[in-house]
Amino acid sequence: MPKPRESRAHIAPASEYSAPMPNDSIPPVSTKPSAREKSDGVARIGTKTLLRFANDADGRDFIAMLSRSREHLAPWMPRTARGTEPGFATRFKRMLRPQAEEGGRVRLLVCARDDGRIVGVVSLGGISHWPGLDCHTGYWLGEGEPGKGLMRDALSALMDHAFEDRSIHRVAANILPTNRRSLALVRALGFIREGVLRGLIEIDGAWRDHDCWSMLSTEWRGGKLDRSADAPKTRAGNTASAVARRRRS
Repeated sequence: MPKPRESRAHIAPASEYSAPMPNDSIPPVSTKPSAREKSDGVARIGTKTLLRFANDADGRDFIAMLSRSREHLAPWMPRTARGTEPGFATRFKRMLRPQAEEGGRVRLLVCARDDGRIVGVVSLGGISHWPGLDCHTGYWLGEGEPGKGLMRDALSALMDHAFEDRSIHRVAANILPTNRRSLALVRALGFIREGVLRGLIEIDGAWRDHDCWSMLSTEWRGGKLDRSADAPKTRAGNTASAVARRRRS
């Protein structure tokens, strides 16, 4: 008899889930944008950062940041750190609305609130509709930006956006075991380690295992932002609106 095929994911049973690291401070609080800010592409405003969609005027700064960050990002990101300038331009185009919200993905620039500079990117990918309401997050900072508390602030704002604004229930963060800074970040925000995803992503010519960490809407900020119960109603309303728009066109 052939042996059963092994699952791609090796997930620990619930009793073996890793507890979050003790954390004396709550995650940084973010706020929703005003109507005017939202029209300018702002999705969420943190203490140190704001998250917004890219616009055409951001192209030069974004490509310059990505270009100078090649070596910094090489150990953690597939292809991006090995890209060419034309490749960076293509990547930036995928950051623009509506491309930034296509295919079940949301891509947002992280901007420092003190001077408005672009410091990195956060994203939600693989977003599933009801009844899953599941996705994974990606995030990175450009060269010279880590160590300032910017990503802690930005990822916290992204979780607020995911759970409150988009009615998502579960957000996973898949992290290389050698990425100690990223592991410390999710621990500090209260993510739970679920297990190991084997050979998840090809980076630098090899298929790399990743630690899987997750946060549920019922856990984040004590469940205060959990909108999952409204998801069927929201989805039905969005479908009705889309039908109405097609009829008018």
